[in-house]
Amino acid sequence: MDGNRTDGYDRRTFLKLGGLVAAAPVIATALDTGYLASPVLAASQGGPVVRMDGAADGDRILMEGLPVGNGRLAALVGGGAVEHVALNEGTLWSGGLNPSGDYGSMGSYKALGNLFVDLGHDPAGITDYRRELDLETGVVTVSYTYKRLRYVRETFASHPDGVIVTTITCSSPRSLSGSVRIVDGRGRTSSAYVVRPGELSVTGAVADGVRYGWQVRVDAVRAQRVSADQATRSTSFTRANSVTVVVGARTDYVPDAGVAFRNASDPLDTAAGEVSAAVGRGAKELRARHVGDLGALLSRQSIDLGQSTSAQLAAPTFQRVSDNQSTPDPQLYALYYQFGRYLVASTSRAGGVPLNLQGLWNVSDNPPWSSDYHHDINIEMCYWLSDPGNLPGTIDPLVDYLHAQIPAWRTATQARIHRPGSAEPVRGWTVRVSSNISGGLGWDWLPGGCAWLAWHLWDHYTYTLDETFLRERAYPVLKEVCEYFQDLLVDDGAGRLVVPDTWTPEQTIGTPWRHTPVGFETGAEMRPYEDGVSLDQELAWDAFGNFIEASQILGLDADYRATVADLRSRLHVPAVGSWGQLQEWYPDRDDPTNTHRHVSHLWGLFPGRQFTTDLAPELVEAARVSLKARGIGPTGWSAAWNANLWATLGDSERTMQALRNLTQPVTSDHDTVDMNYHGGVYPNMFDAHPPFQIDGNIGGARAFIQAIAASSLDRIDLLQALPSAWASGSFTGIRARGGFEVDVAWASDALSRVTIRSLAGRETELRYGDRRTRVAIPKGGSATYDGDLRVVG
Repeated sequence: MDGNRTDGYDRRTFLKLGGLVAAAPVIATALDTGYLASPVLAASQGGPVVRMDGAADGDRILMEGLPVGNGRLAALVGGGAVEHVALNEGTLWSGGLNPSGDYGSMGSYKALGNLFVDLGHDPAGITDYRRELDLETGVVTVSYTYKRLRYVRETFASHPDGVIVTTITCSSPRSLSGSVRIVDGRGRTSSAYVVRPGELSVTGAVADGVRYGWQVRVDAVRAQRVSADQATRSTSFTRANSVTVVVGARTDYVPDAGVAFRNASDPLDTAAGEVSAAVGRGAKELRARHVGDLGALLSRQSIDLGQSTSAQLAAPTFQRVSDNQSTPDPQLYALYYQFGRYLVASTSRAGGVPLNLQGLWNVSDNPPWSSDYHHDINIEMCYWLSDPGNLPGTIDPLVDYLHAQIPAWRTATQARIHRPGSAEPVRGWTVRVSSNISGGLGWDWLPGGCAWLAWHLWDHYTYTLDETFLRERAYPVLKEVCEYFQDLLVDDGAGRLVVPDTWTPEQTIGTPWRHTPVGFETGAEMRPYEDGVSLDQELAWDAFGNFIEASQILGLDADYRATVADLRSRLHVPAVGSWGQLQEWYPDRDDPTNTHRHVSHLWGLFPGRQFTTDLAPELVEAARVSLKARGIGPTGWSAAWNANLWATLGDSERTMQALRNLTQPVTSDHDTVDMNYHGGVYPNMFDAHPPFQIDGNIGGARAFIQAIAASSLDRIDLLQALPSAWASGSFTGIRARGGFEVDVAWASDALSRVTIRSLAGRETELRYGDRRTRVAIPKGGSATYDGDLRVVG
């Protein structure tokens, strides 16, 4: 592949995606769905659209395919003359409880399979080609002209109906002839195909994993004939008015450790029922239900960071990404933000598992890092945007996942981690670096990982003030984390409590980690285990504080609350070191030349709350020194964390530098693990770690909010890190802690207006520069303030 290629298509790309399967002469009828898309694709009206002028290379569809998802099913749309749709089902995993903790036996996320739609069009004859993803509707549209006829394909993943849908229309009636072919994913212990006219089904099982089934129904409206070909696993149609392809898939996974995360149902039966119900609705209703559902989430916010030129808006998105390096493109940044929200809404919905390292999109049976759940920053970063990004319900899969996995994690923890100096196991649970969906953990233990995950439950409460959620879903977990730390902590000899025998992710003393083809070389000489590492001290401090506040709100466990408050008061607090840095280790040994991507010792600055100018201004300044020494971060997620940290510190230009790193162009040939690459985005806007990891997209989007309207339970900081490149603009629908929704407008680098809507009736404080004002708005009310924070209107 040409390393300089951006969005242009070529004949080789189209030809690579699959061959023709001729329709056999069998007469058939199909339901008339009553749906016919406009034969000409309307040009974008400046809305949030990821646009490409060519098809994805078949081998690089992960970096070039346009993504759709419904929180469980996902697809990448290649857009070739032979349409290639790469399919995923979020619970298609190998691996079980994995009691050894070995990473190699933990299992991995798997690709479901591939769908090919072939209309027999010669790529050389295609003109006026366009492929785009509309972020307001979640619909991928491919349109082109062939032999004077206009063809339009639309693909979307419906959450209400639990299926993926592709529709095909033409500007002339009875002009659609072609075939639909399927290929199951690789690495199965078994797979079986059933091929019938208009219906293709697959069943199989993953080695040491789930059973699965998926089905494709092809509704060719008023087709002259519909047939099947067992040899090619395809169904064909001739002279149809329109074609609707519906895909459903299920596994036997259930989120219940009590039944070993499996049930006895037939996955194909379940998938076939969903497909049948969807076909019965018809394409028009399916699209309307999908757009209404997704649009209700995505329309909750708007962002305006300035006007791009008409030439910029007319260019393909990846060309805009490239040009933005020399000529600022304000609306590209707004698009990047909304793309982050779109990814969350497409991958994390009620009833699904949490989004993993690649969200839901994976084209391999052996993806990087198993496309798993990493607990040392990645899964947590993936949920930084759900609440402030005003995407209600998208955090539910994480909450449900924790409750489903904790029983297995508790068993694993208590088998391996004991109270210091005792054979008695600790109470509670924690995690290793990685996990699968069936209770299995892998790689090294993270002593404070339980607090990192439980933080999300408390943080979700701070946005919603939902006491039912706090009592039933959050509080039991928060309390158990405190019991775990209570059993684990030891005295450091100076009367302070420290987490013992722990480490700070991927940091070493002396010899750096070396990446090898089979993973990371590890050893005691490379990664020391010792007491009082700053990350775990900060996590324990935060966990204790969250429980104390939750206990007070609910009026529960007053005696244990006093115990936890005493423990918190005796915790060792990370110190300021010899060169003014925040120490990562208990001893003062930090290397000022260390530019490693992990900045775990700064967790207490963001997303934690231990280091604030109100509570610990000296630690805030020490964190600034440490972060400046580390640099912006060489990978996608590390640049995203840096952007949020710099925004928290009020440094607008370094925030922008990190966001520029996140929006650099990365061509699709950079698709292998590279820890020292600068990060950026691939042609389809996926974050380039590299390779693709979704956390960078979501964490990067979160930094926009941290720069413009950061919040805690007691305050909202406005424009604390507004980049000069966004001199005038607006941001509406930001959710703020304390139960608020915020609209902000600014001009010439200064606040012009802010509207606060109270969803719970709690008081807060608005801060803008050195200005302060108390806000007390009744539940359901609102108030508007000018740039001096005076009430207007």
